[in-house]
Amino acid sequence: MKRRDFLIGIGALASGGCRCPFGGSGMKLAMAGYTLNKFKTDAALEFCEKHGFRRLCVKDFHLPFNSTPAQIAEFRRKCADHGVTPYGVGPITMTTPDEAKRHFDYAAALGVDLIVGVPGNKTGPKWTDIHSDRAMCERCSNLADEYRTRFAIHNHGRNPKTGNPNLYPALPETHEFIKDLSPRMGFCVDWAYTFADRLDCAEMARKYASRIFDGHVRCISDLGSGSSGVNPAGRVFDYDGIFAALKEIGYSGCLGLELANAFPDNPQWIDESRAYFESLM
Repeated sequence: MKRRDFLIGIGALASGGCRCPFGGSGMKLAMAGYTLNKFKTDAALEFCEKHGFRRLCVKDFHLPFNSTPAQIAEFRRKCADHGVTPYGVGPITMTTPDEAKRHFDYAAALGVDLIVGVPGNKTGPKWTDIHSDRAMCERCSNLADEYRTRFAIHNHGRNPKTGNPNLYPALPETHEFIKDLSPRMGFCVDWAYTFADRLDCAEMARKYASRIFDGHVRCISDLGSGSSGVNPAGRVFDYDGIFAALKEIGYSGCLGLELANAFPDNPQWIDESRAYFESLM
């Protein structure tokens, strides 16, 4: 048995009852809301509680954008009942100034200070018709200062087969859009896309340390692909260098587990991936 498989097995055995901090690193393992996109709200929160996830980045299919104050309060009560803390919202695509304002209001009403967002210019009906947009970045930057909220842009990969190279494909391209904007403008780093783009992930973490507010961790099917969830985390590439770099820069934010494509058909991968990432932390 390889050392990693041994540690994953031990972690999986312990994960049901372990509620201790993750090694003093400051990083926090969370659930990316999109992973639970096939679950209704109650089932999603029950799943988080059962599998030991205490932090959730909220997607609109668990809390709709048009929720009333009473519905938001009820959602927060349900989260508390399950021991889950909403720490951010998104990813949310924003293509007009008014839409951006509504989503900042949504985050403020929920009481979170992080929006994972995609400020773009929509030129057609498809997701791939949304492009990076400087004007929308400026709009979100102004709103981030007004609302005192951090705004983390999610990268979508350079490979047109698996991502959207026109929509903030990687950190270097994204940084060009925000480098002179508010320090509240930063990144939600999809580390699998970053790795699949053949970028040095540890170097990216060090270079853009002040702009990294959030992250997604998952597995990919192969080096040339950005597709997620066909293997449990850690099977194709390991995160040792990434986590070491994040610890080095003092990163204390969340890392959301995202296994959307394979889940919920392979629920055991959640526990295995959780144990893997907790062992690294």
